[in-house]
Amino acid sequence: MRVFAVASLVLLSGCLTRYSFPQLVEKPSASERILISNVAVFDGKSATLLEHRDVLISDGRVQAVHETGLMRIAGARFIDGNGKTLVPGFIDFHVHLTSSPSAPWKAAQPDPRHAGRALLYAGITGAQDVGGDVEELEALQKNWLGPDFIYAGKMITTRDGYPVSMVRDLLPWPVDRIAEGIFATQISTPEEAKRAVENSLAHGAKIIKVAVAQIPLDAPVYSPELLKAVVDAAHAKNAKVAAHIDTAEYALLAARAGVDLLVHGVHLGKLTDEQAAELKSLGTVVAPTLVVWDRIEALIENRFAPTPLEKEAWPSGFLHEFDPSVTSQHTLSAGLTAWIHELQASKADRLEAVRVLHRAGVPLLVGADDNGSVGCMAGAAFQEELRQLVEAGVPNADVLRGATSTAASLTGLGTGTVEVGAVANLVLLDGDPLTDITATSRIVHVIKDGTVLNRSSILQETGDHVAKQ
Repeated sequence: MRVFAVASLVLLSGCLTRYSFPQLVEKPSASERILISNVAVFDGKSATLLEHRDVLISDGRVQAVHETGLMRIAGARFIDGNGKTLVPGFIDFHVHLTSSPSAPWKAAQPDPRHAGRALLYAGITGAQDVGGDVEELEALQKNWLGPDFIYAGKMITTRDGYPVSMVRDLLPWPVDRIAEGIFATQISTPEEAKRAVENSLAHGAKIIKVAVAQIPLDAPVYSPELLKAVVDAAHAKNAKVAAHIDTAEYALLAARAGVDLLVHGVHLGKLTDEQAAELKSLGTVVAPTLVVWDRIEALIENRFAPTPLEKEAWPSGFLHEFDPSVTSQHTLSAGLTAWIHELQASKADRLEAVRVLHRAGVPLLVGADDNGSVGCMAGAAFQEELRQLVEAGVPNADVLRGATSTAASLTGLGTGTVEVGAVANLVLLDGDPLTDITATSRIVHVIKDGTVLNRSSILQETGDHVAKQ
């Protein structure tokens, strides 16, 4: 969710701040045979670890998983897995590669390549971009070092609805009329819905994104008929539909229209057990994005503090704009302030909504709105989302499945598993994430397509990012 659209104004005036972002080097051309020995394995499906396993990787895939000591592989690179856990590479269900998570009063120029590398640094080997320019995203995939990703393109919204409503709340006329086209395609009829869907799919989009929410609180919202026209047009082309929602009412409006994925959870007001049961019966999946609302509130309450991962992956000048000494000097529009106050009042309800969804058996995915919402730095925000879901009461194993195998089954980004034949997108962790979710951020190695990346060089401007034996 692009909560603050001030970046549009700065973009149009040519005054975007440039930061020196750390860079990766080029992608390797070949993989090697790798034997990870005596490692605990979270296979992406089970609720327990497979202890004392040897895992053989070659040709970009997992070739064997056996009890330790049963394999002798001449010439293989050896990695000691003692005390460590091998997990599938994480899949971030909600990113915005062509946006920036900068503070609204000092917008930074988007740097998609840094975002991709920051995601990879955090163990994310797959991502779903749910809002960006389709032509830019299409071009980005052609020369890319980062997670594999699919994308939706710009949001499709009802006439004058979110995010257009928010842009108009923030920016003066006529700049707002120019900027709103950056964020969304507006429609009023089923014919316009069909054209908007087909335009996104023609540029390589695999999913369609709609907005079924009110920001500010008086913004127009889709009619059921128009929303269903978008869904029908997408499903006719075998494309899933993802929706930005805010309340239980709009979650059900989206699900009843056939929307497949809710890329935010209910974060304004309550969600009842009966409503969650209906979402389950309609086959809906949800990515709660708890970290988004926490970051917005932290900004407004002048308590934003960068995590260690953010300090490693993002420039100090960029992070300084979130320091309370800076945030305390700025205010937002009346409309946006009223929405944020509503958000603050709903904190307990949105955490309970996550528990209600889990009790109902609704699949929960892990997405952090990386780069799309203020303060949600790519990679680091995802790691925070893992932690916050566990703190909300979702068992570690379910959170990890949502970040791996469940996400893979919905996006087609690999298998999200550690098993024979699986794509070797893997992360080696120091510790056991089933008992301590913070182990997901203690990354020893990231393995992408069967190649062990040199993580110490991922955030350096030069150097070989393929780890040497």
